[in-house]
Amino acid sequence: MAIGTGLRQRVRETFSSLAFPNYRLLFFGRLASNMGRTMRVFARALWVFEATGSPLKMGIVVSALSWPMLFMPLVGGVVADRMDRRTLLLWTEGILVVLWTATSLLITMGLFEWWYFIITAVASGVVQSFGRPGHQAMIANVVDKERLANAVALDSISQTWPNILGPAVAGALVGSIGTGGLFWLTAAGQIVTFITLVLIRWTPQEQKAAREGMGRNALEALRYLRGEKVVMAMFGLGLFSALFAGSFSFLLPIFAIDILHAGKGGLAVLMTTSALGGAVGSAMVLLASNARRNRGRILIGMAVVKTVMLIVFSQSGLFPLSMVAMFGLGAAQMMFMTILTMAMQQLAPDHMRGRIMSLRIVIMGISPIGVLIMGTVAEVRGAVDTVLLGGIIYGLTAIIIFTVVPTLRRFQ
Repeated sequence: MAIGTGLRQRVRETFSSLAFPNYRLLFFGRLASNMGRTMRVFARALWVFEATGSPLKMGIVVSALSWPMLFMPLVGGVVADRMDRRTLLLWTEGILVVLWTATSLLITMGLFEWWYFIITAVASGVVQSFGRPGHQAMIANVVDKERLANAVALDSISQTWPNILGPAVAGALVGSIGTGGLFWLTAAGQIVTFITLVLIRWTPQEQKAAREGMGRNALEALRYLRGEKVVMAMFGLGLFSALFAGSFSFLLPIFAIDILHAGKGGLAVLMTTSALGGAVGSAMVLLASNARRNRGRILIGMAVVKTVMLIVFSQSGLFPLSMVAMFGLGAAQMMFMTILTMAMQQLAPDHMRGRIMSLRIVIMGISPIGVLIMGTVAEVRGAVDTVLLGGIIYGLTAIIIFTVVPTLRRFQ
């Protein structure tokens, strides 16, 4: 009986932020949206490849979503601190409903061209550059301070687990409903997200930042960041991680086919193993989310693990060892970025939360530059040396940042 009671208590603590009705709606809405997004990435790439037979065009379409996220989230962060956050999300999710419903309709009617996806992806990226900072900022408004870390950890679950389930569900359904049917499913996911936002019980909030101009809002955020070395250090860690530790995945076909001689099936296994590592990492952070201890040390540990796993993967000629390295990379990266997000949420003043959390979105959008850098190096030095060099650069920059900002190591 005591064991059962203790287990129930542990489960309640692990999912404690779901006790808040508004957070439940926000969480399940985000889960539906992310499930639709990952299915849409699969369907979009498949549709373009079937229509054109061009891997280049497929790559352009898939990457187009990230283009606006290089600079637009900073503007989106300012807007998230000026507008009522629920109103902002209703607008962004409503626009996405219209966008993907129209796309589904045009595909069903046979009126869609492959390059239309560049337009829809860029438009979606612009909208999400406003919506994602708004979503991150709103999390702190629907839970209490004690459950904020747990809410962020659960939010990471809503992002990582659809990365595994979305492509699997899409692959299972595409044979029966076609790519057009998949797009209708993703539009339905956006509708679910919009409905959850409508159902949230919310009193419209006047934002302090709206009393001043957008230029002053931006300057206020810059002044804050200049005095917050820990936040800037975390931003730097995230940037270097995205540039050198997280952007190598486009080289996986070379490793799977030419180096490990595992073929396309081996490539799928490596990608799935990495995604499983991410799911396990997010679950581990969730289990520990209510214990506010040693998060700075965990960041150091995950930086070390990522560095070691990158070096191991680059030098491995054994497929099982490469699988272990990919699993470790997926788990360490997810734990690293989730704890980074927790810390930024805790340190951000509420009236500037949208602007501070927009830095998290910029980290996500910087990866195409990392792909460009590593692709250039790979052209000259090959894939093995490129991943090895990326791991070394990331490890050295992490050491420098943790040394220069000692308070980061002690962050709780």
